[in-house]
Amino acid sequence: MTAKKIAPISYMPELRPVPRFNKILLVDDNKTDLFINETILKSLLFAKEIRQELSAGNAIEFLKNVNKLSEVPDLIFLDLNMPAMDGFEFLTEFNQLPEFVKSRCKIVVVTSSESKDDKHQALMNKNVIRYIIKPLDAFHLRDFLC
Repeated sequence: MTAKKIAPISYMPELRPVPRFNKILLVDDNKTDLFINETILKSLLFAKEIRQELSAGNAIEFLKNVNKLSEVPDLIFLDLNMPAMDGFEFLTEFNQLPEFVKSRCKIVVVTSSESKDDKHQALMNKNVIRYIIKPLDAFHLRDFLC
C-alpha cells in the first residue's frame, strides 16, 4: 500500500488577535498623553477604533449626541486634572446621560493624581472600574487583555 500524496497548503490564513474592544474614547487635555496612550492601545490591539477628545466637555457633547448603541464606546480612559471641566465634573455629567450609554460604557481613570481622596471619590462612581496612575502601560492593561 502506498501513501497518498498530500498537496502542500498554498494559503495559510493570517492569525491575528482580534481587538478586545470595538471603541475606546480617550479624554485628556494633554496631546502628548493622548498620543502615548493611543500608541500603547494600538500596539496591544486593544480596540478597533480609538477616539480622542482634548476636553471633558467635548467628550460629554460627543456622548450626548450618540444615537445608536453601536456608536457608544466600550471604555473611556479619563484624566481627572483638566481645565474647564475636570474628570469629576465629567463623571457627574456622565451620570445624566441616557441609560443605553451608561450601561455600555465603563470608565478607567488614568491620572497623575496619587491622592487617596481622588481615588476613593472616583471609584465611588459605579461606572468607574479602574483607577490608574499615569503613565498607562501594558502592565496596567493586562487584566483587560485576558
